[in-house]
Amino acid sequence: MTVGEYFKCPLCGKDFTIKMQMDYTFKQYDWPIHVSCPGCGNEMDLFFNANGLQPKELKSEEAERSITFGYSAVLPLTKQLYFQDLTRIERMAASTPFLNFSAFYGELDVSGPLGYWVGMLMGNLIPYRHYLQQLLPIISHKPCNVKAYSNQLASLCQAHSHDDLKDENECLDSFEELHKVTYMNLAIAPYLATEMKKTIDLLQGFVEKADVRQIEALMGRVNTVMNKESWLWKEAFPVVADIINEIQVLFPSMSFATQGNFNIPSGKELYTMTVGYKKLNGWYARCFEALIHGLPFIVALSNAAKNGNADSFMINDQKDSRNLEDFAALNSASRISVIRQDNALNDIFVPVLNNHIRNAIQHQGDQYQTMTQLVEYHYDTTDNTKHDDFRLIDVGFMVFMQLMHLLETILLFTSCEKRLRTV
Repeated sequence: MTVGEYFKCPLCGKDFTIKMQMDYTFKQYDWPIHVSCPGCGNEMDLFFNANGLQPKELKSEEAERSITFGYSAVLPLTKQLYFQDLTRIERMAASTPFLNFSAFYGELDVSGPLGYWVGMLMGNLIPYRHYLQQLLPIISHKPCNVKAYSNQLASLCQAHSHDDLKDENECLDSFEELHKVTYMNLAIAPYLATEMKKTIDLLQGFVEKADVRQIEALMGRVNTVMNKESWLWKEAFPVVADIINEIQVLFPSMSFATQGNFNIPSGKELYTMTVGYKKLNGWYARCFEALIHGLPFIVALSNAAKNGNADSFMINDQKDSRNLEDFAALNSASRISVIRQDNALNDIFVPVLNNHIRNAIQHQGDQYQTMTQLVEYHYDTTDNTKHDDFRLIDVGFMVFMQLMHLLETILLFTSCEKRLRTV
């Protein structure tokens, strides 16, 4: 079932019609709607909930002709339902987002698995998506106020009575467990079967089974090349908390994972109306930096697990002369070049660490094409003809995969730290 909603751009007066694909989730959270006006470029953030389209001052009467687009909180849109200039009669004849999306994939059932996954997230993640963001300021304060953390956690859980956690270690354990549960909910079945996940599981297995002296030696080396406190508390934890707090805007982009399609770009001409390119670019840049700065730990762990020593680099099955300090001294592009020579780590990190995208964002060389939802990343400040182009929905998927790999890095890191805490 679809419902029509109507609004005007407050700057140029352009009329819009939304064909809303209705389902029960609008009662659980505000559906995010982001519109880049094709008439003037105005970026508009709206939302839909049980009270209808918000903000109400943008609402209007139905126009005879308007820019029409479909909307689903979870499904991508096809070209047929993206920014079509339609009359009232033509809008009535237009299909629904669900039918268009289903027809796009033909006999392949993608809406079913996506609906199941999102349904699970509705119960297991969406009600708690703000926990990390609200607990982070307390757990990151040094020294941690155990009573304050306990009270905040109890308040979020709506516990009328509770016992305070015993000490800072218990606070850390609970905060890390929230990240683990978040990751487990986002790790859909097709992802669990990938070589990426198998590599992460091998690293986790090493952390759990290695002698504690090996973990001490590993983390001792990591401490010499990384400011772990700054990385964890000022980069990794904050960006994860911010994305999880608004994870619903990524639902249409996450649909590729339900098909087992982890290619970047996806190769699919699909659209999303839940998020704008500026928010995605901001998240992409922050995740990029957090992952790049966390690579010395991942490389050290991988070296220790596969080669017996954090400093033992193997390139194309040949021992390399570099050590961990050499790797940590490299710039972003050079670190990525080293990772490319490790098949397992290459598959995980290289697709989501596009230095061209990062450079374009850093130098404000990103340009958005409203009618195609293509984001142009002009990465060379001396030659504007050089640019990498990605669909907005693919940028959203890259951010989702960055989030997954950042959560994995955090969980591996905190697993090492926990083993040392419990000695």
